[in-house]
Amino acid sequence: MEYSNRWRIIEHKGEGGQGKVYRVIDNDKFNITKIRTNIEKAVKYMGPVVAIEDIKKNQFELFKDAIVHLVKMEDPSNHGALKVLHSPQDARNAGLAEKRIEREIKAMSNISHPNLLKIIDADPDSKWFVSQFYPKETMAKHLNKFTGDFAKALRAFRPLVEGIAKLHEKNNVHRDIKPQNIFLDSSDNLILGDFGLIFFTDQRHTRISGTWENVGSRDWMPGWAIGMRIEDVKPSFDVFCLGKVLWAMVSDTPILPLWYFDRPDFNLEKKFPSSRLMRLANSLLKKCIVEDEKNCLRDASELLAEVDNTLSIIDEGADRLDPDIERLCRVCGIGKYKLIADRDPNDMMQFGFKYVGTHSMKIFTCGYCGHVQLFSFHGNQKLSAWPE
Repeated sequence: MEYSNRWRIIEHKGEGGQGKVYRVIDNDKFNITKIRTNIEKAVKYMGPVVAIEDIKKNQFELFKDAIVHLVKMEDPSNHGALKVLHSPQDARNAGLAEKRIEREIKAMSNISHPNLLKIIDADPDSKWFVSQFYPKETMAKHLNKFTGDFAKALRAFRPLVEGIAKLHEKNNVHRDIKPQNIFLDSSDNLILGDFGLIFFTDQRHTRISGTWENVGSRDWMPGWAIGMRIEDVKPSFDVFCLGKVLWAMVSDTPILPLWYFDRPDFNLEKKFPSSRLMRLANSLLKKCIVEDEKNCLRDASELLAEVDNTLSIIDEGADRLDPDIERLCRVCGIGKYKLIADRDPNDMMQFGFKYVGTHSMKIFTCGYCGHVQLFSFHGNQKLSAWPE
């Protein structure tokens, strides 16, 4: 079976309510009829009945070239993924399905980023397109690649956030970010696909979703978006979903209920108590996976800045300074620092420091080895590292 005389179907990969997906090969690059003909011709003329060595040599080169193409043709990295809309009689809500595939083609064609799925060929009128094919399939099948390794997960996660920031810059909201829609390439880079629910927030585009259409996938969408009109969906919607994706990568758990990442059953610090980085993970997640939209980062650009800041802390071997976060001792690595003087002159004197003028300190000591850390303040100085 072929599409546009270019794409030959070699495998049916699956289908949903609106369309089917196939693995295909490009006839323009790999013409199986030509390859077969060249092999048969070469075998015929390389036989012992052919005495002319130049002919044998030329046919051998032809044979070698055909075999190389045949091997490349079997390499999944040279294949494409064909998405075809169901015929109207087979589709759920055929009119809306047509609009969605048109929207998907438009969004994927207008934005180029290594971590966003790339369209290779498309025919909007015939309701099909071909994108890159990823034999490893989606992250949903590979969550265990990042289990308990926040630094590794965050480094893989960062380019994905950067790609979605490009979407948000173009006034697009994806609305369906989840492991099932994120592919892994041969180097385990994360590639976001399935733009079927994308929504254009600028007024140059015609709204093509129903006003009360479902705005995302139930287990991944923010609670504040339930019952929300499509027009009211903001990029923070995607930020919430991204937070859940990062949590799933680190926890190796497919579903996080609601915004409960910090509850005992789902808390990464409880699940991986020996990793000091999990408190950094929670600090980042609490800016994404939130009950109220007002507490969520506004878009992927803001999230990208937070990711970069967190990676900088990890790379420097530093700690986030927050009274609510326990910090391991930098000397023994076993005990945890306890605040024993919090800018109070009396507490400072009991520790042996004489209060002079407006100078004050925060004093921490390790409960295991006694190591002391001092942080100095002058007057009513407020340091951004220490939230009041």
